[in-house]
Parts: sequence; C-alpha cells; structure tokens
Amino acid sequence: MTRDRRLPAGNARPLTGERGYTLVELLVVMAIFLTVIIVASQGFKTVLTQVGQQSKLMETDIGNVVGLELFRSDLQNAGYGLPFTLRAAPSSGTYTEVTNSDTGIPVTAGFWPAGKSPASFNDVPASYTYDTDGAPRAVQSGNTTFNLRSGVGSQYLVIKSLTVADSQNATQKKWMTVSYSEAGKSAPRWNDATRDFTNTERVMVIRNTFTDNNAKRELQINGGAYSATFANYTTLTVPHSSGDVFQVYGVDQSSALRMPFNRADYYVYRPTPAPAVCAPNTGVLYKSVLNQGGNFTDIPLLDCVADMQVVYGMGQAGSNEVNFHQATLTGTAQDIRQQLKEIRIYILAQQGKKDTNYKHPNSQIAVGESFGGALMGRTFDLPSQIGTGWDNYRWKVYTIVVRPQNLIQ
Repeated sequence: MTRDRRLPAGNARPLTGERGYTLVELLVVMAIFLTVIIVASQGFKTVLTQVGQQSKLMETDIGNVVGLELFRSDLQNAGYGLPFTLRAAPSSGTYTEVTNSDTGIPVTAGFWPAGKSPASFNDVPASYTYDTDGAPRAVQSGNTTFNLRSGVGSQYLVIKSLTVADSQNATQKKWMTVSYSEAGKSAPRWNDATRDFTNTERVMVIRNTFTDNNAKRELQINGGAYSATFANYTTLTVPHSSGDVFQVYGVDQSSALRMPFNRADYYVYRPTPAPAVCAPNTGVLYKSVLNQGGNFTDIPLLDCVADMQVVYGMGQAGSNEVNFHQATLTGTAQDIRQQLKEIRIYILAQQGKKDTNYKHPNSQIAVGESFGGALMGRTFDLPSQIGTGWDNYRWKVYTIVVRPQNLIQ
C-alpha cells in the first residue's frame, strides 16, 4: 500500500514567491492615490468654475434678449398714434408732459448736463399760434454725463408713441375707425373683448384727411378738451360732415390725460446698490414710462451696461432711402416724420460675471459705426472709464437697427 506523503493542513508552507506588501510599497501606492485625487479635485473645481461662468453667460444672454426685444419693439413703433396737428389750443394746464412735481429716476438722476432735464424733451409750446404747435416729435435724444469722456457721455433717448406704455387692459393697443355719411355714423366693433373699448377707458380722436398728396392727422379738441372716456368719445367728433373719418385711439386705462401720446425715456443709470456682478462704472439700462397720472415708472431692461449711443439714418422726404447717418436729431415733428428712416442703437454691456482667468483682448471698443467715414457714436476706453480689472470681464456691443413703421417712409 502506498504511503500518503502530503503534509497535514496545519503544517502548510507558502508557495514560492508569496509574500506581503512592505510599508514602503503601501506609502508609494497611497501617495499615487492621493495625487490622483488632488488632480481630479482640481479638475472638478475647474469644471465647476467654467460651468458657473457659462451658466452666468447663458443667464445674461437670455435676460438681454428679453430686454433688448422690448426696446426694439418700442423703437419700431415710434410715432404710433401721434397727431400731426392740433385743431385748437387745449385748455390751460391739460397738456403738460414732464413737470417739476414728477418723480422717478429721470428727474433725480445726477447725469444731466447744465440746463438739461427730462423736461427738455417736452413738446408743450409756450403759445399756440400754428396748428403744428404742440405736435409731438416721435424720437429725440441728448447727451448725459454718465461715463462722460471728451464731451460725450451715454445717450438719453425719448420715444413718443401710444404703445410705449402698457396697462392691464392693453388700452394703448386698441383703436377704432368711425366714419360719418348721409346715413349716419358707422363705428364697427371688433366683437373681441381684448380689442373693444370699455366705457371708462381714456381715448383721443384723430381726424384723418389726405389733401394735395399730404396726409394730415388732426387731434380733435372740443371746448379745450382733447380726450374723453370712450363712453363720451363722440363729443370729440363734432362738428363733422358727411365723409369725415376719425380714428379713436386708446391712451390710458383710466387716468385723465396730461399729453396726447405716451412717452418712454431710455438711459443708463447706476442705481444704489448696483447689481453685485457688474463691473465698476457700469449701470442699468432703464425704460422710464411717463404716466398720464403723473410720475415715471422705471423699468430695468439690461444690467451691467457701460454705454449707449444712438445714430440716425436720414433721407429725403418722400423716399425710403437712407442717404446719410448722424448722431443728433433736430427739426420739427414733421421733419422727423419725413426724414428719419432708420434708428440704430449701440449698447456696450458686460457678459457674465468677473473672471480672473480671462483677459479681454481690446482696451478700446467702438460703440457705433463709421459708415465709411468718421465714427458715429464714440470709442469707449475701458481702462480709464471702467478702471482696474476691466480686462477680467467679457464685453459685447449689442446693435439694434430698426425702420420705424409709423413714420412716413
């Protein structure tokens, strides 16, 4: 019988080459592991930083789109519903526009040059001699001292149009045509609650005529009154003759009118406190609506704005061609209606938040265009006008170009 030569389990010996890890080997492995963890954490931190920057950029872009689209719409509707002439002089104190008692940022802002204020853009005449006295100018602009350099600061823009104001009932977008014939009055309704007037909404009436190839839009004034509630609008259509056509426009939901139009002012102002993410010496682009009942309502459109410049495309009356560009706009309401073909807005703004790992490549930015000649607008010098750290922000010029739909093109 063969003898079993296997050793008992209790006497087992390790196979050749089997051994444990030394302390040095464990330390090396731990060092490598810690190095990998540190590198990974730094990479994760970098990713989080970049994600934060990109998220802020996306947030900024979305907010900018909303605010700038509202601005663009207001520009496009400049002049909507404005009268060309006044039938008679309004009663004293009923056509006032901006007054010293009004409140709001435009009134208290410290950016006005000497002798200037929001009242500088009023169209209320000292006296009524001609039927064009008091006719509102659709667009105006002027200089402010915000980020002033070499005599040029951020611009102040004024738009007059019924739709620059808004209300719960959207009164400012409502209108109705009224005509008279031998058979009587015709005033068809829309049969739509969102478009038909309610009796208490405040309206004005304009008589449309066309004589010698010239359109005329005359504000109807009866006994010194140029507005009424919709329930009483017919008081503004007398006297009338067969063939007369009137346009009834909504102006305000309930307030008695202080001007036969609505007005909104656009400007850059640095509030207190300013948005925390904004660079020094930047502000907020505001739209301030002058309420018919008094005072401005200030609406922020865009944060972290360094500058706004305005350029006008001008052309001959009767043509829709732009012949030249200019940075100022003068003339009467009729001149502006006939010669203003294009409005161009340039807004220099910060994108995202401060990024110490980013270096902006250009210290000077053109806020405007040259059109083959001298720059219309201005060159914005970031180091001197923003200050230390200007290059840790991303800067972009937003351009809005519109052809106003309610001016004579």
